[in-house]
Amino acid sequence: MKIHQILSNLTKYDFRIYGKEHLEDEICSIRFAAHPLTEFSGDILYICPSRFLQEQPAIHTGHFLCYGTPDSIPENLSKNLLVLLYSGPDDIHLVFNEIQPLISDSQKSNAALQMMTNAFFSDQGLQFMTDTAYQIFDNPVFVIDSSYKYLAISSGLGPDNDFVARENANGYIAEQGIRFIKESHLEEKLAKSGKAYYYNPLFHAGMMAAAVSIHGITIGKVMLYEKNHPLADTDGALLEQFSRFVAMELQKNQFFQQNKDIMYSYFLADLLDSKDINYPSIRDRLHTMGMDLKDDLYILTISASSYHHAAAKLEVIVSELNRILTGAIYAIYENSLVLLFSRARENTLTGREEEALASYLKENNLYAGISNFFTDLKGIRRFYLQAKCAAEIGNRLRERGPVFYYSDLYFYHIMEICEEKEKLQYFIHPAMMKLLYYDQEKNSELLNTMQIYLQNPGSTAKIASELHIHKNTLLYRMNKIKELTGCSLENGDEMMSLSFSYKIMRYLNMLPDSDHTAKQL
Repeated sequence: MKIHQILSNLTKYDFRIYGKEHLEDEICSIRFAAHPLTEFSGDILYICPSRFLQEQPAIHTGHFLCYGTPDSIPENLSKNLLVLLYSGPDDIHLVFNEIQPLISDSQKSNAALQMMTNAFFSDQGLQFMTDTAYQIFDNPVFVIDSSYKYLAISSGLGPDNDFVARENANGYIAEQGIRFIKESHLEEKLAKSGKAYYYNPLFHAGMMAAAVSIHGITIGKVMLYEKNHPLADTDGALLEQFSRFVAMELQKNQFFQQNKDIMYSYFLADLLDSKDINYPSIRDRLHTMGMDLKDDLYILTISASSYHHAAAKLEVIVSELNRILTGAIYAIYENSLVLLFSRARENTLTGREEEALASYLKENNLYAGISNFFTDLKGIRRFYLQAKCAAEIGNRLRERGPVFYYSDLYFYHIMEICEEKEKLQYFIHPAMMKLLYYDQEKNSELLNTMQIYLQNPGSTAKIASELHIHKNTLLYRMNKIKELTGCSLENGDEMMSLSFSYKIMRYLNMLPDSDHTAKQL
């Protein structure tokens, strides 16, 4: 259970937080710290008096719930040390007694989620998944579709209810049951919250239901029958999770051969959400799903503003991109079409793939961003944001597209970050400003000449060709540039500074006759 989740369940207690601000660390246990503490684990929350930290100054990492006064907390705490200080009137044992069951329930939920996951990936079908759910909840579970047909019924129902026995024999919910569901407005309740608890007089027991939805459309329900014991507080969240697995299983049964990638879409979306997926190896899990990834991974994104105005429909776009980028996984995530693809270490895309991708995107008025490569899927969200950033910046600056690589545009991302604190124009090298003012006054092209030179240092013929001028004209311009700026153009650091300054000027739309979209300061 994460630190912030623990705190959200203990709002009646006033905690002060010291040390690192990151509250996403996972806690698996809580215990009172022995004194002296010779070794400790990063996934344990230790309870101790606040003076304990002063008595053991060698502690530089870990998670501590201290009781005492603020003045007893050391001022020079390590940034890797998290301290929750409780100074309230209640005995610390009461706080302990509230945290311990939270962690215990979290561990049980994680174990239950793992059982659901294993049942789904075992490929033994919906009935096996439903029987596994019965083991988790220790109460009967059944799955129905939108026509009120039973798709799966777990064991444990027993012969003690004639109504249940008749429904099992028929394979459908009886008319009485359908009428009760409608009169109780179950559909409306599920639409609002995703799950609902109600008393069913036909079963003489309580019931909990969760909607089974595919692409936002409800196609069925999972039902939990309060037969063996009252429902636990955690059952609602687990039942919703089970309904998601049921949705994936139903899609797999209907479209597995034609649309195998649907299964990957949910998996990719969970990874992008940075959810804790308790798999020993995400790559191994993908392998069991029939997807083998190469060494280097990339994210490609196409924003909604791009594909909503495309000539082709989304389904056609996905199909064509899968043809070009074979082996890609896709998901519609945060209004973006996101593709995960992998390549060998030697290259990102082959020349043929890059040409086909650019051609297709251009024909359909689409543009895409591609991240840097990465190897660990657990960090996928950072690279998704890179790809998204590349597409946004490339389109805004009207770079040569329609494929924008983050590696080509990361300087502009740095500028966006810096712009939040400082005015970017103050970082421009004075030599570049001198050339800008000279060009404005003399109607010359020294600034553009400087940029082409910085891109091709020492290559006189190529520079002259790109500028469409004679070599002698280029020589004259370069001498003029050196005279005006006082720059030798021979020092690597100086040239890097000048090149970076040019990018800032471009980003701020300061260049003469610029085709770039204006950037508001």
